[in-house]
Amino acid sequence: MPNRFQSPVALPVVMVVDDQSANVQVVGQLLTQADYDVVPVLDGREALALAERSPPDLVLLDMRMPGLDGFAVLEGLQALPQARDVPVVFLTADHERDNLVRAFASGAVDYITKPFIAEELLARVRTHLDLKRSRERLARVAEERQRMAEIVSHDLRNHFGNILFSADMLRDDDLPGDVRKSLAASIRESADAGVLFLQAFLDQQHDQSHGVPVKPMLATELAERAMRLLSPQAGRKGIALRLAHEDPDLLVMAEAAGAGHVLQNLISNAIKYAPPDSEVAITTGRRGKFGAIAVHDRGPGIGAQDRENLFKRYVRLSSQPTGGESATGLGLALAKQRARTMGGDLWYEDRSGGGASFVFELALA
Repeated sequence: MPNRFQSPVALPVVMVVDDQSANVQVVGQLLTQADYDVVPVLDGREALALAERSPPDLVLLDMRMPGLDGFAVLEGLQALPQARDVPVVFLTADHERDNLVRAFASGAVDYITKPFIAEELLARVRTHLDLKRSRERLARVAEERQRMAEIVSHDLRNHFGNILFSADMLRDDDLPGDVRKSLAASIRESADAGVLFLQAFLDQQHDQSHGVPVKPMLATELAERAMRLLSPQAGRKGIALRLAHEDPDLLVMAEAAGAGHVLQNLISNAIKYAPPDSEVAITTGRRGKFGAIAVHDRGPGIGAQDRENLFKRYVRLSSQPTGGESATGLGLALAKQRARTMGGDLWYEDRSGGGASFVFELALA
């Protein structure tokens, strides 16, 4: 079973920069009581040095300080690549409000007038931390979509490239009949694989947004359906697909297309990494309160170095397919997400005697 332990969430880090230790202490205590991690700083140069080593989530910055004043510190923060997006809120006295235009022009996001009201300070800190998290989340979503578009286009280009190559070869009128049949089969295989990949991706996106309705399904039927679809791929490498089950009537809660995507991915991977003329075993059975469909091969298995990246998107493992097949580094990540949208899970186990076992777990009906 996978380790489901989750580490505690780190507290937001607020750096308080003021040359008056009493001010730092008052603000620091207030923020600490509100569950923020406070970094107290009495000097502008120290603030820049600390931010360079470990950027905070937000800076409360005194506008007037000896040595480097608040404006110089703000300029220094913006010159640091790792800190330029950290929101800076100025702490300013009433008579310094004429400098607020300069403060905003320099990049400050807000100001708090001293003496401050505790509730106002906490509200502004909370607001700007929420805004920062929102910006970071949007940036991650944009990056994720860009990387996803690149990986999808890369995979589809591979399939289309094979189709175009085979189609061009078929233009040769002198090709023997068996070669023509092989090229036609290659075109069909590439088209099927491309459609399967694209549909799996679209289904996964839909499932994440809308959830998945599940219903009781026979585990053996799910396994047999995936095996039928992939038997031609297995046959070309001389690999036998074998199903073994503890209970032919074992019912699991699943969604047909989603479960099919997971099992096709696992069986296809097993065929890719298994030695030619070997066997890939598919087993079904109970594991406590869950049903499990497992796929076992006699390939190289997953090394310790690769295991932490096994279900991460876009990460290719060090093991190579035994027949020169392509691998995108996306399939297992999508399969695990599909499993979880059905209330199940997917994980890896070493196989006794060598090889890999991937276990697809679903709730019992």
